[in-house]
Amino acid sequence: MLARQIAIGFGIAIIFPLLVYYGVSTFYPPPKTEDFIKTNCALGLESTAEQRRECAEKRRVEGHAYNAAAREFSRQIVLFATPLGVAAILIGAYLPLYAIGTGLIFGGIFAVAFGYFGYWQHLEDWVRFISLLIGFAILLFVGYRRVASARGSPDTP
Repeated sequence: MLARQIAIGFGIAIIFPLLVYYGVSTFYPPPKTEDFIKTNCALGLESTAEQRRECAEKRRVEGHAYNAAAREFSRQIVLFATPLGVAAILIGAYLPLYAIGTGLIFGGIFAVAFGYFGYWQHLEDWVRFISLLIGFAILLFVGYRRVASARGSPDTP
């Protein structure tokens, strides 16, 4: 019975962040490199320095366009993954079914972490600090309210 609970919790923890990612990808498709990087710089030995410089400049411009699109996609992921992850943590903390609750808590943590992973380098330090502080506070709140109060009640395992 315990193995089933662990498997269910683990499955939810793995599938929830993927569900969030592909849900966002359905409505905001991620950029594809081949849609942005189109310049072929296969210049031969007889190419001039000017031709190589032009090709490199075109590649640089295309790379910047791709990076801007990737940044916007990462922003969409973090805007959806963070509230959904926090909601999963809070719902999981108050579910009486331990396997599902634990899976939602881990899935929520993974979803928030995954959401921030792609956009972290674009955030200001104060936004990073505040978001980490809020996440830490939510986990402390859930831990204190659920774990500490569960120790006091005689009917919890």
